[in-house]
Amino acid sequence: MTVAADAPGRRRAAATLTCTLAIQVVATASTLAFAVLSPVIPGVGLASVGVFLAVVYVGGMIGCLVGAGLVAGTGPVRASQLGLLAQAVALGLLATGEPQVRLLAALVSGLGYGPITPASSQILIRTTTPQRMGFVFSLKQTGVPLGGLLAGAALPLLAALWSWQAALGALALLALAVAALSNGQRREFDTAATGRVSIAGNWRQLFGDVLADGRLRSMAAVSLLFSACQLSVSGYLMVFLTAEVGIGLAQAGMIYAVTQGAGIAGRILWGHLADLTGSPRGVLILLAVLMSASAVATGLFTAQWTLVPLCLVSTVLGATAIGWNGVYLGEVARLAPPGRVASVTGGALFFTYFGVVSGPPAFGYLAQRTNSLGLAYLALAAVPALSVALLLWGGGAKGQTDAGDPTRSL
Repeated sequence: MTVAADAPGRRRAAATLTCTLAIQVVATASTLAFAVLSPVIPGVGLASVGVFLAVVYVGGMIGCLVGAGLVAGTGPVRASQLGLLAQAVALGLLATGEPQVRLLAALVSGLGYGPITPASSQILIRTTTPQRMGFVFSLKQTGVPLGGLLAGAALPLLAALWSWQAALGALALLALAVAALSNGQRREFDTAATGRVSIAGNWRQLFGDVLADGRLRSMAAVSLLFSACQLSVSGYLMVFLTAEVGIGLAQAGMIYAVTQGAGIAGRILWGHLADLTGSPRGVLILLAVLMSASAVATGLFTAQWTLVPLCLVSTVLGATAIGWNGVYLGEVARLAPPGRVASVTGGALFFTYFGVVSGPPAFGYLAQRTNSLGLAYLALAAVPALSVALLLWGGGAKGQTDAGDPTRSL
């Protein structure tokens, strides 16, 4: 690892972090654009949003599998640029307004999203000191809720000013601009590219490490449930606020942005709390309780609620349902056998993505069957409640817990 401690080195590290953060923000906003704009896109039903998000993350799972090979073959910056290019193509397909190409757009969007995290990690590892690894990587991961914030705040406004197609086009242009601006980083980070893209992975090792330790099994199961909640919030909150609660598009976009903004603060806050208390599992239990309570309150939203209580509940919902990821990933790294943090994280993330893929369609199906998103949010409260039991009962299983290895945070 090459780490510079002087002022030019710090500026270089800051520039690199800014670049990877911008890429993450735009990539996430692109994956959420269809869900955010669905209330104003003709012919889009509740179930369509869930199916679209599911296909996006199926593509993301495939993109993660090919991500390591793409990074090795083209370099991490070029891999990120290719991901953003795929996102721009997907947004262009959506802007045609043709229902027949929506699932193709979702798959292309997911394929572009998948390599973003492996590529950014490869970049940041070369400019980050071990003492700042956790903070820098957590800060970069705030790009996920920041992307939701961008989508929720900007896209409805652009749609109201011009059209939903213009909003998608503007985001596609932003993706291409960020890709172009990152090109200067290639001289430093893409020099070791082999020019050959290969896909390889030891799946038995990936899953064996997770399934062999009861605590890792429980964490993987909890991440599946939490991620199902997270995407149900990100994917359906705008539709719920506008179509069922009866809030205008601009005000709903502001509440959605508050929810995503709380997720940004939550990712940093909960991680810091886990470090202070030394009990990541305890923090996750607290998160699950607050997530369940805020889901119940969200299900009770009506047109009579004023803006302040709507924002307060949405703040708690966003801080918990969107802010849990850093604590989870840190605990997985702590429990991983020495030297196998990356493979264990990959195996655990498979279950996380399964929740992402299966949660939104199930939520949308329930809402459609009951003809009520409010009832669906009330039912969603049971999911984090189940997580509490898993966290309590799965915390004492035998497993490797050596936290002294400085490589475990990588």
